[in-house]
Amino acid sequence: MDRSYSKRFVFLLLIFVLPAVPCSVSAWSTPQDKQDIEKIRKRIESYVPDPKYDDDAYALETLKEAIDALSSGSGGIGACLVDGHTGKVIERGRNRQFNPYFRSDMHAEMDLLNRWEERLKKQPLNSDSDPRSCNGIVLYSSYEPCPMCLVRIINSGIKKLYYVAPDAAGGMVTRMDDLPPFWRELARGRDFSQAKCSPELIAIAHELFHFAHRDSAKRPR
Repeated sequence: MDRSYSKRFVFLLLIFVLPAVPCSVSAWSTPQDKQDIEKIRKRIESYVPDPKYDDDAYALETLKEAIDALSSGSGGIGACLVDGHTGKVIERGRNRQFNPYFRSDMHAEMDLLNRWEERLKKQPLNSDSDPRSCNGIVLYSSYEPCPMCLVRIINSGIKKLYYVAPDAAGGMVTRMDDLPPFWRELARGRDFSQAKCSPELIAIAHELFHFAHRDSAKRPR
């Protein structure tokens, strides 16, 4: 791989991934923070998917995971895998960076794919099988994937990825042209874009993601 592209990609990782690392649980353990989290949870639990939006039901599933992630002290992002043939949710994941202990790699999409691949235990590439064959699997995330997660999704073989809310500061899907040539080519022809869901779910996804950042700004440096 061209070294100039490699250095550029590392630079992108530093810019986009590091700012998205949330605070620890202690940052939102005040009574007001807990009340705010519960208010968001009630909005999620009371929401009924709108048939006008094709992805509303799956977007809602990612938010259920995201609120649990936030409540446990990690970043407010969730994800799920859907069997495109049956429409059933077949795996769930959420951000687990700070619970039960710090893991810098445990973004929601990483947790989701770890669980799915560990369950399937696909065999290495050979003449009879391709471990990257995902057979209609669709990945939904509550927030636009960062560079680390996007490359993992591309490498997994998943060809359809839909995120609830865009991440102007750290998302990589809208910056696909900045990927190194190898990853751009591997992702060619895949459908990676924002989900078709209601404005209410998009707003909640933003709130969940920015909750930790809001409280981080309050803390003395």
